[in-house]
Amino acid sequence: MKKFLTCALTFFSAAALVFGPSCELKEEDKSNYTAKTVNYGNFGTSSTLYVNADFTVESNVAAFDALKGEVEQFLNELESSIASDISTSYISRFNSADPGEWVEVDESTYIVLSDALYMYELTGGYYNPAVYYSVDLFGFTPRFNTYTFEAPLSTRTPYDRLTDSRTAVAAYKEPDEHYVEIFRDLASHAGEIEPVSRDGKYYVYKPDYTVTGKSGDVYSMALDLGGIGKGYAADVVNSLIEKYGFKYSYFTLGSSSYYINKHATSEDGTWGLGLTDPDYSILGGTYAKVYVSDVALSSSGDYEKVYKSQSGNAYCHIIDPFTGRPKTIGIAGCTVIGGTAARDDALTTALTVMGEEKAVQFINEYLKDYMVTMIVRGSSGACEHIITNVRGLEYNTAYMLANTIDGNGNIILK
Repeated sequence: MKKFLTCALTFFSAAALVFGPSCELKEEDKSNYTAKTVNYGNFGTSSTLYVNADFTVESNVAAFDALKGEVEQFLNELESSIASDISTSYISRFNSADPGEWVEVDESTYIVLSDALYMYELTGGYYNPAVYYSVDLFGFTPRFNTYTFEAPLSTRTPYDRLTDSRTAVAAYKEPDEHYVEIFRDLASHAGEIEPVSRDGKYYVYKPDYTVTGKSGDVYSMALDLGGIGKGYAADVVNSLIEKYGFKYSYFTLGSSSYYINKHATSEDGTWGLGLTDPDYSILGGTYAKVYVSDVALSSSGDYEKVYKSQSGNAYCHIIDPFTGRPKTIGIAGCTVIGGTAARDDALTTALTVMGEEKAVQFINEYLKDYMVTMIVRGSSGACEHIITNVRGLEYNTAYMLANTIDGNGNIILK
């Protein structure tokens, strides 16, 4: 496989993205600059705060100590507000409330949910925060155990991640189609959720709509804001980084939501961002590379959380709201760069579910000011080609570039 980064530097790597500096140093003297990182654990995953500064200056040390403490407090408070697996969170209160009830929430929950509903409308329902029961039906909520792997890394071949299993669902049978359908129907009423701000307080209306299982069990609307919430966290943490004046920095949560500022030692301040190749993700391969700084971004793919059912069907964690089932072939991975990290999270999920033709139409209509890159699986299940609006994208020549870009910035499929 072609290697994009050849200089002998230390890289930050993650499950979804890999990035490192360019090879030339700026003329500005940064001989006293050193990098500090802090790792946090929230939302069932890890996050990293990275700052490069002159820490021989005592005021910078004090500012960094204050920053890392404020970030920790914010992340803990946000998780306590919107995590669906915390029984006391505001989202859990909403999920357990009676249909037709108004539920009081805090400001963070109100902001994240309002943004989620905006993205639900913008994407025509392809991003849907109300697929909680569908996600659970296919074994991807926190109550299920973590992954175990059936083959050592050295023996993996492309797309072998589909031989991975979950310890709690190794013998997982196909879900009952009745529940697939009723949970799909329930999620389709997400547009009836209504968040309001009144007299300094925040409330959310829970739709007065229910579905009934075969045994007579009744289900009402349930939400999971974990995905878009991670992006919101990156946006807020970046505002804290700016508050303390650190120019060379980044923050990432869950290996998918990022806010990346300037790099201290690259010639133009950019980071060389490697996009994970889904067919070789465990081995750390990349399918393309872009250079970025001072931007938010998100990356999503069907290769991170995936297993085979007892009957051999492959299921990933990304639910198609219009079928109530995990997506299958089509866009295997998507990266959106620009805007806010919260909305980028929703966009990557939506584009991955849309499929390439609808995704291209959406990008051409709404995302011309963004950088978007997608890698697509063919009917064989292997990745075959790349679609992007990034001019001059450095990409792995094992794949075909399946589009051109016209003078107006539109993606034109070949």
